[in-house]
Amino acid sequence: MRTVALGIRKLFPSLWLGAVIAQAGALQQAIDRVEPGAMIELGSGVIEESVTIDKPLTLKGVEGKTLLQGPGRGTVVTIGSSHVHLEGLTIQGSGRRRERLDAAVKMDGVSDVSIKGCKIEKSLFGIIAERSAHLEFSRNSIRSYPEKVVDNRGDFIRLWGSHDIKVRGNRLEHGRDLSVTRSHNVLLADNRIREARYGILASMDTNLTARGNDIRNIYAGFFIRGGRDLNATGNTVFDTRTATGTGILLAHGRNIHISDNLLMACAQALYIDASPVEIGMRRYIYHNAVVDNVTALHFHAALRNNTIRDNDFVGNLHDVERDIPKAKREHNDIALNYWDRYEGFDRDRDGVGDTPYRVLIYADKLWQDDHRLKFFYATPILSLVDFIERLAPFDAPEELLKDPRPRMQRNIHSTAIEVK
Repeated sequence: MRTVALGIRKLFPSLWLGAVIAQAGALQQAIDRVEPGAMIELGSGVIEESVTIDKPLTLKGVEGKTLLQGPGRGTVVTIGSSHVHLEGLTIQGSGRRRERLDAAVKMDGVSDVSIKGCKIEKSLFGIIAERSAHLEFSRNSIRSYPEKVVDNRGDFIRLWGSHDIKVRGNRLEHGRDLSVTRSHNVLLADNRIREARYGILASMDTNLTARGNDIRNIYAGFFIRGGRDLNATGNTVFDTRTATGTGILLAHGRNIHISDNLLMACAQALYIDASPVEIGMRRYIYHNAVVDNVTALHFHAALRNNTIRDNDFVGNLHDVERDIPKAKREHNDIALNYWDRYEGFDRDRDGVGDTPYRVLIYADKLWQDDHRLKFFYATPILSLVDFIERLAPFDAPEELLKDPRPRMQRNIHSTAIEVK
C-alpha cells in the first residue's frame, strides 16, 4: 500500500506535527488521539480503512489525489459528532446492503457538518443525513455502484428529518435520487443530475427551494409529494426517459411554486395528481417554458386548485391530457399563457387574444379514457374518426382547459434558457 503523509494541526493555536500512515487503522488512531477542533491534513495516496469521527475536527485531503478506500462492507465514514468538515477526499468502497443503508458518508443527530470538494464513487449511497441540522454539501461528485437497473442503486444524497441544509454545485451521476424527506429549510441549488430515477424527490418537506439545477437523461426530474412552501425555480429538465418520463410530478402539497423552469423533451412535462377532495392546497405554475414534449400538462384525478399563468407552451404534441373521464374542474386561475396552437386574432393589439383558447377533445376521448387504445394513435382509422368528429360531431366535445386571455407572443425568458 502506498504511504500517505499525514499532518495533524490544532486550529487554535496553530500547531503542526508530521507523521506517516503506514498501516491500516492509522487514520482512525490519529482521529482518536487528536484534540477536538484539530485539522488532519492528508497527502496524496490511498488509505484502506473505514473510520468513525466522534469529535469536532476537519479532515482535509488533496482534491482528486487522496483516496479513502472502504473495505466493501458497511459505511466508509461515519460522523457521530457535530462540527465535522470533510474536504478534498475521494471516498469509495461502501457495502451493498440496502437494509443497512451502507454509504460513503453517514451521519445522525449532528449539526454544523460540511462535505466539500469530495469525490464519492463505488458506494451504494453517497451521503446520508438523518435528524441533523446546519449541513452543507457542495462541489462534490457522487456516483453509485455501476448497476444497470436504476432501483438497485443508492441515493446520491439522502436527507431525512433534517433542517437548515444547503446542497449546492454538486455533480450527481449514475445513482437513484437526490432524496429529501420530512425536512425543512432546504436549498438545492446549481446541481447537475444525470442518469438517475428522480432528479429530486421531495416528500413531506417544508420551505424547500430547488433553484438552478440541470437535470437530464432521467426518469423524472422532480417528484414532489406533500409538504408545503415548496419552490422549484430556474431549473432545466431535459430528456426524461420512457413513455412515462416526467419533467415535474406534483402530488398534493400546499403552496407549491413552479416558476421559470425549462421543461423540454419529456413524455409529460407537468404531471399533476390532485385529489378531488383536497382542501387548502394550491399549485402556482408560472413563467415556465414547456417546449417539445409529448404532453405539456397531464392531470390525473382532478383539474383543480391550480394557478397557471404566463407560461409558454410550444411544440408539444398535446397541450393537455387527463386520466379520469369528466375529472372535477374548479378553483383554477388559468390565463395569459402562450399557446402555439392558438388561432385567434388580436385586433386591439393589446398582446392578448380576442377569444379564449380552449382545449377540446374529440376522438382523443377514446384513448384518454382507455390508454390501451393509444396504441392506435395516429393510425389512419383513428385520424379519420377524429376528422369526422371535428367536422360533424355527434355530441359536444369535452373541454379540458380554457385560457380566457391567451398571449400572442412568447415570454422573453423562454429563449433565455439554453439547452447545453
